[in-house]
Amino acid sequence: MNSLSIKRYVDYLIFQLVRLLVESLCIIPESAAMAVGRFVGRLGYVLVPDRRKAAIENLTIAFGKEKTPEWIIRTARKSFEHLGLLGVEFFRIRRWTEKEMAERILLDGKLNYNLTMLPGKHGIVLLNSHFGCFEVSAATVKHLGMKTNLIVTGMKNPFISRYLFSRGGGDTGISTFPHKGSVKEIIPRLQKGEMLACLADQRGDAERGIFVDFFGTPAPANEVFAKMAIDGEARIMPLCTYRLDDGRYQSIVGEEIRIQLTGDQRQDLINVSQQFHDKFEEWIRIDPTQGFWVQRKWRRKSRRRRKAPVQATAKSESRGQELPEKKAVADSRR
Repeated sequence: MNSLSIKRYVDYLIFQLVRLLVESLCIIPESAAMAVGRFVGRLGYVLVPDRRKAAIENLTIAFGKEKTPEWIIRTARKSFEHLGLLGVEFFRIRRWTEKEMAERILLDGKLNYNLTMLPGKHGIVLLNSHFGCFEVSAATVKHLGMKTNLIVTGMKNPFISRYLFSRGGGDTGISTFPHKGSVKEIIPRLQKGEMLACLADQRGDAERGIFVDFFGTPAPANEVFAKMAIDGEARIMPLCTYRLDDGRYQSIVGEEIRIQLTGDQRQDLINVSQQFHDKFEEWIRIDPTQGFWVQRKWRRKSRRRRKAPVQATAKSESRGQELPEKKAVADSRR
């Protein structure tokens, strides 16, 4: 048995263990499953110091001038619990009945929901982020009978990847596309009037990408989402869902984000990405504990990369993009 066969066997064994865990989480009462999720999140906070450090660092940059260090630590810990709950919800919501969805998902902005469901010549981008319960947002789309294209990031284990992202198909109305290499296929679909749902807060390339003002600090943005919306000539409808204390979920479709193109392709990507991140910041401020803080949004891994945002910002400002430099960045590097 060669090394490739051994790896495939190990991947399949891990996949079966994941399936066993999923079945267990779906069989036990919800209160018990959610308690498991919180415990796993707390365990992750203790056992994964690199992610804990990233969360605290990010929260310090975002809220360091508004909140106390104690608040930041408490919020970081709560955000790990939130991640544990997301893991449980990811599987359990797939087994919700239509009645359960109707009872547990509260819709806000019904007129805007109606707009997303109206046929027309323009495609629609359902703008989402890693805030709150984005998997419940997908369930909401299914519940309302919307047909959409969904961009997903696959996993290294092919068995788990197919299992987790098998929600595409005729019975769901959701078609999934890989995160890489799908732009050329998505843009024509938008131009034909189809819908795209995406988590557009993913960080960009700190050396070659564009920068936006995020919580008052320059952050690299992934411009591909703005490009798909612009080139696809799509209407942009912001969608977020967050968990309420009573076990229900608040799902909000906000007013359409209207963009005005300047004719300068790079500047247009910057402007639209900034509009996206203004909305993401607005959502996070609803409940910072439901933010995705474990990813280094502002990227500070190496000394070379630490210099990149300052250099890129200076270039952006020379093109008319003004991004204030904040002391929080300097503080976080110490």
